Amino acid sequence: MIKQVDVFALKNKPVTKSEREQGDRLSGRESEKYSIFFKVTAVVDDKEFVGLGEARPSATSAETLARATRYAKKLGRGLVGKTLPVPSDEQAPTRQVHDVVQQVVSEIFGYTDQSISQQRPSPSVCFAAECALLDILAKQQGTSVVSRVSGGQEGGVVRNVFNDRLKNTDKLIAEISAGKVVEGWLRRGRRIEADKASALVNSLLFALSEKQHSLQGIILNAGQRWSLDEWKRFCDEIALTGLVEKLGVEVVVEDPFAEISDAFYREAFAYAEGKRIRIMLAKPIWGVESIRTLASYMPHVDLKVTPQKAGGFHEVIEAEREASKLGFCGGIYLGNMPSTSNFNTLAMLALAGSLASCRYFPATFQKEQKVRLVHPRPQRRGFQLVAPEGAGWATNVCRSALKRRMVFHRAYGPEGRIADREARKALLRSAFDDRFLSREAEQSKRYLYSDEKLAKALVGAN
Repeated sequence: MIKQVDVFALKNKPVTKSEREQGDRLSGRESEKYSIFFKVTAVVDDKEFVGLGEARPSATSAETLARATRYAKKLGRGLVGKTLPVPSDEQAPTRQVHDVVQQVVSEIFGYTDQSISQQRPSPSVCFAAECALLDILAKQQGTSVVSRVSGGQEGGVVRNVFNDRLKNTDKLIAEISAGKVVEGWLRRGRRIEADKASALVNSLLFALSEKQHSLQGIILNAGQRWSLDEWKRFCDEIALTGLVEKLGVEVVVEDPFAEISDAFYREAFAYAEGKRIRIMLAKPIWGVESIRTLASYMPHVDLKVTPQKAGGFHEVIEAEREASKLGFCGGIYLGNMPSTSNFNTLAMLALAGSLASCRYFPATFQKEQKVRLVHPRPQRRGFQLVAPEGAGWATNVCRSALKRRMVFHRAYGPEGRIADREARKALLRSAFDDRFLSREAEQSKRYLYSDEKLAKALVGAN
């Protein structure tokens, strides 16, 4: 049974006095600099477990910090007293936690159709609650969330580590000439025109044609600005060289058209038939209902699914299943929220391992001292990500973040809201004391300087 839920918001850098006074009233793009955390404490078989989840408000999904925190408080209050399901092989853990969260949403807001997760008042908040409950279920079983959700496959997940390199194609080509081995997926996140896109792809493939590589594909963001004639010209110029077939590389164009008519897309699909060039649909491919509205497109496209817009782990997995029923044979790109934190990278890692057709997902690796909200984080090995060892998410909130970056905090128990002072003390006691990390860095710098100074002294003496 869930006995306490803490809901708190943290900024990605220390908050100012004025920001602290504003509390959760910030809106618009400012909200994207904040994370709303769920810390759920539950007793299962007379043992206490703590689960962690994070919501990321975003203007692109019409969520502000004020709106998301309002729903987070209601959802947190509603979760107290609920009984967690008994883990079983008959029902996936993602479905189990979905049902618990959906029950609370239905009680508070009146949504009774469990299949329409995108009608939840705040999809990112529901996503965070599901993450916290998954954490508890995995800890109860002594397994990691990544392995439990993905069916025991705990290996690394392929990701794109060259995301920023396509901003400077000349630099990447020079590195390839110098022996750089390109692996995974390349993605151009900034919008690109059709003629420049074909030149970019061909120049990269020419550079790789005589080199060793493990490149799987190239993703280009067209930003819904291409015409059908530009699409055809792009396909012709890419197919003319024959390099995509020779190198076994996929070329995926994200949202090339603003046009939405079926006849328009049928012509585009027909022109790309037989070529290793595909269209990725990005909007509104967020959940099951979106998939159903585009049933005729499924055999011809790749999909971009943003988990925190879809409404939860279960909704993303169901979206893939629904697409497969409709003939989907492409790849899924897991879209991420802007400036995502290291905790959400763990959530993306678990989802990527659970999807049969996931080809690519982004991850953020910013400087630790600026974004240390949780510790430890997943590690990057080559072009793979590996989750930290341990049960659940195997991570905890950092104490320095709670002290310097917390905007607000509410805690709820069986008797209602818990007094702020007592709740804050308990939260700080349960957090990860990360002070030694900075001390360790300072010590290493000091010893490095001493070693260099000693080496120079010895050289002079000799």
